[in-house]
Amino acid sequence: MKKYQIIFIFIFSLFSMFIMGQGDPLLRVELEAGSDAASYKVVPLGEKGVLLFYQTNITEDDYKFWIFVMYDKLMHERWRKEVPVYNDMLFSKSKFTDESVFLLVYDMESKKTEQYNYQILKINIKDGNYEIFSGKVPGYASFVGFDIAGDNIFAGMNSNKNHSGIYSLNTISKETTTVSEPADMNSRFEALYLDTSTNTVVGIFNIYESKNRYYLQIEEFDYSGEKINSFKVLPGDGKKFNSCKIASIGNNDWIITGSYDVLSGKSINEKQYFDTGSSGFFSVRIEDNIPGQVNYYNFINLENNTGYLKSREVLEAKNKASKAGDNEEKYSLDFDLLLHNIIVKDSVIYFISEAYYEEYHTVTSTYYDFYGRMVPTSYSVFDGYRYFNTYILCFDTKGEKIWDNGMEIMNLLSYDLFPRVVVYFDNNDVVLSYNYDGKIAAKIIKNSKVVEGVDYFPIETSYIKDKVVSDTKSQMEYWYDHYFIAYGFQTIRNNAFVSNSKRLVFYINKVVYK
Repeated sequence: MKKYQIIFIFIFSLFSMFIMGQGDPLLRVELEAGSDAASYKVVPLGEKGVLLFYQTNITEDDYKFWIFVMYDKLMHERWRKEVPVYNDMLFSKSKFTDESVFLLVYDMESKKTEQYNYQILKINIKDGNYEIFSGKVPGYASFVGFDIAGDNIFAGMNSNKNHSGIYSLNTISKETTTVSEPADMNSRFEALYLDTSTNTVVGIFNIYESKNRYYLQIEEFDYSGEKINSFKVLPGDGKKFNSCKIASIGNNDWIITGSYDVLSGKSINEKQYFDTGSSGFFSVRIEDNIPGQVNYYNFINLENNTGYLKSREVLEAKNKASKAGDNEEKYSLDFDLLLHNIIVKDSVIYFISEAYYEEYHTVTSTYYDFYGRMVPTSYSVFDGYRYFNTYILCFDTKGEKIWDNGMEIMNLLSYDLFPRVVVYFDNNDVVLSYNYDGKIAAKIIKNSKVVEGVDYFPIETSYIKDKVVSDTKSQMEYWYDHYFIAYGFQTIRNNAFVSNSKRLVFYINKVVYK
């Protein structure tokens, strides 16, 4: 059997603000940080380079200044810009074209009297020249999708009151327009997709009309925001749709994949409907705006469960399901999932998601009541989101599953919830990897088979005697070709330095897979 190896080579360069007394170019970017609460952000821009930006404490009138630094593929600094952004704006989404990167910032808690609560920064990749667009959308909401189509920038968002919508900003008129808002219905926006084969924008809403009527509503618009089509995908009996993604498979046909849940009864109330716990995955092909048969794949029936799920939990669910006959689905597992965008490669559809749960610990204390009696009291403390597994399902263009596989995620607990696993195709192999706690975990699969199990590769530091004390808020993203970006915060101790034996830095590593 052919032996595969994963070699992660770290290629770094010196950040201009970090000085070292040696002539050779350094293989690492480090930026001194006061704490890991600093707002450093990294956006890979393909072969154009990588953009680093962060907020400063410098304010003027209603603005706070942000610093933007552009690096080329060799991690050489190309330009640096100081940009004024409205106070209280936080980074939300990014998108880049051949010439520009678009950054969406948003003030969720802005006052109704304020004229603007979001801004879009259009930054020229070549020289850093920028243009800022400002507008207003519903407050106390979160952005789900963000894309650029012609002269319009589209965004989908959800409020905290089961209200959702699609909005657009015209870069010529600078006007913000409501593209679609499901009226008089509870809804959640699921996905925004730019179909370049038809020059249309597709949005998906999860609609709850009543305890007996709920569905996915797919809406298609041209680049100006005019609606072209609208249709529904209904769930099967005893099921409801949760989150989902959509992608084009050519000829105005789409594939929708996502997660679903099994209902405990024949109906469901509004509050329970928008819970995100899932029982499995679904897929459906859309052909000429007509949904085909919806395929459902329960967690317990997937081929690659044991070994990377809680085996006892899986076995218990399977045993109960086998005794339940036609009602086996009510004993399914129940997971929360983070969905990746669908990957269509060589007429094959790859759907990836990451499973997690909220983790708490109990604190118990004792106090004395009026009569001097001991009274114990307990409360739960949120420890973070515990990631434990990555699912990868492969479908044909009919939406039928070909194979499934996965990657175990070990000891990953974080207060920040976002997709972490990077997927890379190496000929017929699929490489799954993520960055956490100062190490890159990687696994190679080929269809449903495991080629190489999970292995861990430490992230190199600047000095030979550096010892990483802690690594927090670590992330990893695909960059270009077979290169990746790994970044985060590290507390490093090096007793060889008398005056600065311990340092906290924000690091950026260029990683190559071969």
